Amino acid sequence: MPAQQPGPPPTGGGSTRRTWLIVVAVIAILVVGGAVLAFALSDGDKENAASGPTGATSVTGPTSPTGTMDPSTEPTGSTGATGQDTGNAGCAGATAPETLADGTYFGFLESLDVDTGVSTFDLACFYTGEEANQQAAARGDEVPVPNDVYIVNDNPATRDVPVDPSAELLLIDWNACCETGPGATLDGLASALGHKNFVEIDGWKYAGSLSPYWVTIANGQIVGIEEQFLP
Repeated sequence: MPAQQPGPPPTGGGSTRRTWLIVVAVIAILVVGGAVLAFALSDGDKENAASGPTGATSVTGPTSPTGTMDPSTEPTGSTGATGQDTGNAGCAGATAPETLADGTYFGFLESLDVDTGVSTFDLACFYTGEEANQQAAARGDEVPVPNDVYIVNDNPATRDVPVDPSAELLLIDWNACCETGPGATLDGLASALGHKNFVEIDGWKYAGSLSPYWVTIANGQIVGIEEQFLP
């Protein structure tokens, strides 16, 4: 019997394989695309969370200026009784200048000559709260400090500071302790500073050199003096 010729290949086989390959490719594209989209959405969420509103910053209130001022070592403080910001350079540990810049400073008025218009001012540092306790502890003094106040005056150096004849005075009339107010005179304060005790002049009772003071300097001269009450 003569050999039979092989029949033609089955139809449609190649087309089916191509169809499956296309289907697989489409599925792969969809899977990769979905993964990329999910990553993009996730990354976007992270960025949105990072750029959300930040918390508020607390603000501290002003405190009285500190300042053991000499020209050498004295801690600085913040705000004097007049409310102006003070640098009290020596109180920050740096050397205080011989001439005090405009600002408000804490210290002791040793004398005031009304005729020459010059005062002798001993710069010091006034601490309250935790800072007062830290300063006292560093010097081996009682902690917590009595009445929440600690004054440092490590350097006895004084400065001659001109006084404006019309300087504003806010002093305590110790006949009616203990708020500061107007009514005292520059002549009365100058006289009281020469006493080592309370003195009454023209109906106003001065503490004189017994009290420390905040002095405000403008244009190189004292334009304001406010007494610091000490409990």
